[in-house]
Amino acid sequence: MATSMDIPSDLISRITEVAKRKGILPEDFLARIVEEKLIELEEQETVFAITDKVRRSLESKGISEARTLADFAEFRHLLNRDRKEGSHHN
Repeated sequence: MATSMDIPSDLISRITEVAKRKGILPEDFLARIVEEKLIELEEQETVFAITDKVRRSLESKGISEARTLADFAEFRHLLNRDRKEGSHHN
């Protein structure tokens, strides 16, 4: 399926230059860019769906997002402290 769209001329110039340096047609370059962006957005949607599911599960167990973040912060603090103390014993 072919389609057409209006792309600003300055952007077309940049696309053409990069495609030429890569040795591909501008149309193929655009198709790759669109595909890469679609994959990125689809992966982002998947991550959001997973994290939303985890959040709902935690909330159903009475564990708040704020509590989880506080626990992570405390863990990082203890980890950094342990690393610093460990480096003094070397």
